Amino acid sequence: MNTKILEYIIAIAQERTISGAAERFYLTQPVLSRHLRKIEEHLGAPLFLRQKEGMVLTEAGRVFINSAQNILHLESELEHDLRTMREQEKNTLRVYTDYPYTDQLTGYLLPQIREQYKDVHIRVACMKTEEILAFLASGEQGIGILTAAERRVPGLEYVPLYTDAQVVVKPENPEAAETVFMLPASTSLRLRQDRWLMQAGAHFSTIMEVSSFRAALNGVQMEQGCGCILRSMAEQAGLVPCPEIPAAVFQVSAVYNRNMVFRPAALALLQSMISGAGRMSP
Repeated sequence: MNTKILEYIIAIAQERTISGAAERFYLTQPVLSRHLRKIEEHLGAPLFLRQKEGMVLTEAGRVFINSAQNILHLESELEHDLRTMREQEKNTLRVYTDYPYTDQLTGYLLPQIREQYKDVHIRVACMKTEEILAFLASGEQGIGILTAAERRVPGLEYVPLYTDAQVVVKPENPEAAETVFMLPASTSLRLRQDRWLMQAGAHFSTIMEVSSFRAALNGVQMEQGCGCILRSMAEQAGLVPCPEIPAAVFQVSAVYNRNMVFRPAALALLQSMISGAGRMSP
């Protein structure tokens, strides 16, 4: 039933005349009378008694009016909630990232965006790379920050942010050579590390999980084990990569749906990452 009809019937009850209710909605009296007649025929009961003092509700009419008012109230609440949700979506920046990149986001990039766009709500979700790609491919609005996958998903745009290589470095202490520091097993980047070391024929008896390449480097410098880190980090620390384990290409990309509507905060984040202001290295 059209909720406008409910408003018509409520108006008749309030005005106590069809002519008064018709004037309120800029309708003719015959048109409103037809609406009332159709409702009464549909319900199989009269809603009003026509008396000298005007239109008086029947018992069925009182039940109808109460229900109609409840329906209109619920409709009003629904419209308000949807309107609020749409406004929040307009002012929400969604970022989907694999675990190792959260430090750069929360520690440097996002505080800058939050300072610049104070009315923007920032939502960060940590997910595996494959989950992020599937999410964005489904049409979800947001920016994914992840290690570039070999397989490109149709409908998504890939913007390279940072390119390096993964290498293995060893501590001077030979007793620590059987231990290796690697990223958490729950991350997509760790799956790539496992595949890379397996293909290189590298085997370690003990694996120590750390949250970032920087933490792996610290473990090497403390003589506690080998580390899978970035070549640039090894060079800065004066460490020489193991020659028997070939380097693996490492690239971080920003990924988003090609139909994404870029609002100012999302565009500012993407531009900041592209410019290198916040290098996305784990």
